[in-house]
Amino acid sequence: MRLLFVNYEFPPLGGGAAYASLAMAREFLVLGHHVDFLTAGFGRDQGDAQIDGVRVYRVTSHRSGVHESGLIGVLSFLACAAKRLRELASANDYDVYHYYFSLPTGLLSLMPGAHRRRPYVVSLRGSDVPGYDSALKWQHRALLPITRRIWRRAHRVVTNSANLRQLAHASAPDIAIDVILNGTYMPAGFAPSEPRAGLRVLAVSRLIERKGIDTLIMALSKRGNENLSVDIAGDGPQARELQRLAQDCGVAERVRFHGFVDRAGVAALYAAADIFVLASLAESCSMALLEAMGMGLPLIATRVGGTVELVENGINGLLFTAQNVEELATALRTLAANPALRERFAAANRALSARQFSWRGAARRYEAIFRCAMGEVVPPGQHEAEVGQEPTPRLDRVSE
Repeated sequence: MRLLFVNYEFPPLGGGAAYASLAMAREFLVLGHHVDFLTAGFGRDQGDAQIDGVRVYRVTSHRSGVHESGLIGVLSFLACAAKRLRELASANDYDVYHYYFSLPTGLLSLMPGAHRRRPYVVSLRGSDVPGYDSALKWQHRALLPITRRIWRRAHRVVTNSANLRQLAHASAPDIAIDVILNGTYMPAGFAPSEPRAGLRVLAVSRLIERKGIDTLIMALSKRGNENLSVDIAGDGPQARELQRLAQDCGVAERVRFHGFVDRAGVAALYAAADIFVLASLAESCSMALLEAMGMGLPLIATRVGGTVELVENGINGLLFTAQNVEELATALRTLAANPALRERFAAANRALSARQFSWRGAARRYEAIFRCAMGEVVPPGQHEAEVGQEPTPRLDRVSE
């Protein structure tokens, strides 16, 4: 197949969806397909490039930063990408188009050009679904008719968690939606970062309100957690506010803000950590959480969205209520005081990651969808197995 992946973010831009889309493109190359990628340029990453065998076409985007696009960034990307999309579609005759995010990326599917003659698949990632991010409530309300049109015209709509599918159905109950979970892998050949006294807690996150990093900082300041330090990998508009909060809580010496960290650096932080925390107010299928699982870390996470499909309380981690500082502080104390429990959770996560969260498996499921879009007949049994609606087994089946 000749495929064009379209995402307004591409590593290092954006968050987990950028890395997920690149991982999928790599897997499709291994499966013998031709993959091009249309995305935004920013900073030093401008112009077209060949990355891991994928031809990457970059267009101008006046983004706010690595982790933040902003309205100007979105509009400039759409304006430049629409022209480039028409050119690529006319020159390459792609079989299927794969849009990551219905908004803003999926808007390109509605614009005139040769791409309109071919089917497309849209992957919903979280913030593009109404009701997921309260900060985007009014934008989603205004654009809901367009969102529904993008979904209805797609050959398939895919979410990365059953919870996100349920949320999408609240806006469009008549549209069939598949669930294909993310995979995970980490770069090899890294070295752990420098040693430090006490236990190390890690958070890998954009520094925005939805990620709940303030809850983690406040929990660190609670009595009984004096032996813990926190590494925070990521950047964003809340960086200075969170640094001030660490000062105000008296834990600035135990909180290290690393800013943007490349993939090898993040892997080193995972290797040096003892506990991973995801304190988000909303999540679909967190890439950082899956990476922590793959690295064999015990987890503490909020009881929200697709996270409860990945973490079962007491089996491979501990769950707490979003924004509840006392619950998180208690969970941290519990894991810090119980090395046997940490190791049990870690073993469960290693086993689950190896068995369930494979990029190759995810690519096979998408491959079945793309072949159906091209009119190929996929046997019903195979299609059901490859593109199941509920692909996640219960976590208590994990062998420890």
